[in-house]
Amino acid sequence: MNIKEYLLVCVNEEGLEIGHAADKALRFGLHDGYPGTDRTNITDLVAEINDLIGVLELMRENGIELPKLFDRLDIETKKARVNKYMAVSKNLGTLE
Repeated sequence: MNIKEYLLVCVNEEGLEIGHAADKALRFGLHDGYPGTDRTNITDLVAEINDLIGVLELMRENGIELPKLFDRLDIETKKARVNKYMAVSKNLGTLE
């Protein structure tokens, strides 16, 4: 395995961990915590997102090009698509 492959595995792992943290927040609420700690589902989610950003930065630092990463137009386009389909879900009654 080379560095590129290693970092791609890390990106995949962080994506899965973000999903896991989001699932816990959905099941138990964003502010549910872990007894005896200051951790909550929202702090765990943010930590996992920051971990992903760290891996993305490592990819760039190791010469792995990520064209248009954090491209504002692409981000706004995605937000518009999500908002469009949220409206569809609301109209169907599957989203409050």
